[in-house]
Amino acid sequence: MTTFTTFARRIAVSLVLAALGLAAACAPAAPGAVTSALTEAEAAAIGENALAALNAGDYAAWSRDWDDVLKSAISEDAFLAYREQVLQTAGRYQETLAVEMAPSPRADSVRWVLTCQFEKAKVRFIMAFPTEGKLMHTVQTEPAN
Repeated sequence: MTTFTTFARRIAVSLVLAALGLAAACAPAAPGAVTSALTEAEAAAIGENALAALNAGDYAAWSRDWDDVLKSAISEDAFLAYREQVLQTAGRYQETLAVEMAPSPRADSVRWVLTCQFEKAKVRFIMAFPTEGKLMHTVQTEPAN
């Protein structure tokens, strides 16, 4: 095989690879890709407000960014009981270590997960929002590994 033929094949392969790369870059998001109406900064601010409210025992601030269904599901008394449990097991919220967007079990929702340092443990504070909305419809905590 001549040097020219080898060179031509390398160019052809390079062009095919470049075309494939361009097609992949322009393709729509993969099925199951996560999107959110919130930016990472907005989600972090919502979570940190809620966690500061948890420390303070302030139900109005804790539930400030909730939709009406979530507000009707978790009363102030339930919040205060939950707060006592968190204080006993994890202590007070200290700082956010990481913020990440993650898929939700609901196709119309997205989760924002704050990994946080509390006095006694690391905790994942998980908030779920409609993909096109900014009011939380689910909130939960779990131990962080």
